[in-house]
Amino acid sequence: LLVLETGMLGVFMALDLFVFYIFWEVMLIPMALLIGVWGSANRVYAAIKFFLYTLAGSLLMLVGIVATYQEYFQQTGVRTLNVLELQQGTYGTTFQVLVFGGFFVAFAVKVPMFPFHTWLPDAHVEAPTAASVILAAVMLKMGGYGLLRFNLPLFPEGSEKWAPYIIILSIIAILYGAFVALVQPDMKKLVAYSSVSHMGFVTLGIFVNIMAVTADNLHGLNGAMAVMLAHGFN
Repeated sequence: LLVLETGMLGVFMALDLFVFYIFWEVMLIPMALLIGVWGSANRVYAAIKFFLYTLAGSLLMLVGIVATYQEYFQQTGVRTLNVLELQQGTYGTTFQVLVFGGFFVAFAVKVPMFPFHTWLPDAHVEAPTAASVILAAVMLKMGGYGLLRFNLPLFPEGSEKWAPYIIILSIIAILYGAFVALVQPDMKKLVAYSSVSHMGFVTLGIFVNIMAVTADNLHGLNGAMAVMLAHGFN
């Protein structure tokens, strides 16, 4: 648990993409072990599923990090992965759309967004209670944090291009998660599907804000952050 919490703190504090990626992966191993070793009857299946989903997203994000590093180096001659410096780069629309996609899949798996959510019910049900609490209260928020911290400032044009499709997926997640949660006899599965629904409001708020007519309209972002905090405390 302490290693897992260390990884989470590192993710939230990192301003360097390399450091962020290291801590992002550090989170993966202890959570998979908590599920796979101390979980319930189907713990191995749930742990492997969680591991593979997260690893697939992480590899796509790694490709995006390398591409962003190389593109910035070609423009400036400076080798850096500092997010504040990378934000000053000028990236083409096609580049932004593609690299945004790599980052987005990694964060969408962690949120988790529909249709990347199927690992969550299994992980919740099989994980020990302490791991389930951390999973629901903190780990899911890292996907939303990643979108706000990296995708939006690094790839603004890519965000605009992707926004309509992500809004549609968010609405599907809200409705799907709510209706499936209604018929769950297992409390942990109910929490898992309700989390899919609640986090759908987060991604909806983030990307509706991008589509807003006025640039100073922050209601969507404020709502997304409020839902993340409320869901974490509840």
